[in-house]
Amino acid sequence: MDKANQFQSLNIALMVTLKRITQAEDEAFRKLTALYTEAFPVEERREIGQLGELLHTEPAMYFNAVECDGQLAGLFVYWDFGSFYYLEHLAVFAEMRNKKRGQQILDWVKEQLQGVRLLEVEPAETEMATRRIHYYERNGYRILDRNYLQPPYVKGGKDFPLWVMGNGSGQSAEVLNRQIQTIKDKVYYRL
Repeated sequence: MDKANQFQSLNIALMVTLKRITQAEDEAFRKLTALYTEAFPVEERREIGQLGELLHTEPAMYFNAVECDGQLAGLFVYWDFGSFYYLEHLAVFAEMRNKKRGQQILDWVKEQLQGVRLLEVEPAETEMATRRIHYYERNGYRILDRNYLQPPYVKGGKDFPLWVMGNGSGQSAEVLNRQIQTIKDKVYYRL
């Protein structure tokens, strides 16, 4: 079974299921776009039309609906670049928060996405950002780059200061820089 089909529908702890969405016409995608725009500031997300286009044109991007006992609970977007993964977006609906859904997803990530995993976080300038960083640290991630500038998701936008965290596999600064450049080239510079 190839990787694309393997990840079409996966169970996490028998309660949470990830289901890959590949078409903008999918009912779950339409519901998840509201969560996407609510959970992420405009600087940290793409336009819905562009996101819908990527669903079926970009095989490296996995836009997943997260379901809990058959109920739509949230979304998880990651990119598979072969030698590493970029974890782009993770969000759950307000009524599903504080039920360990995010933790179950991160547990699945640790088990299923073997190897180097990178993600971006807001700098530790607010209590919420600091809590988020500590949450990822408790899950085996560490800060790898505090000087990262996320390219804009929209044409004419400005770079946005974020930090890069990773599960830390001892890769060199040179390898990390190549991985960051891959993220910029494949995820952001495609506008």
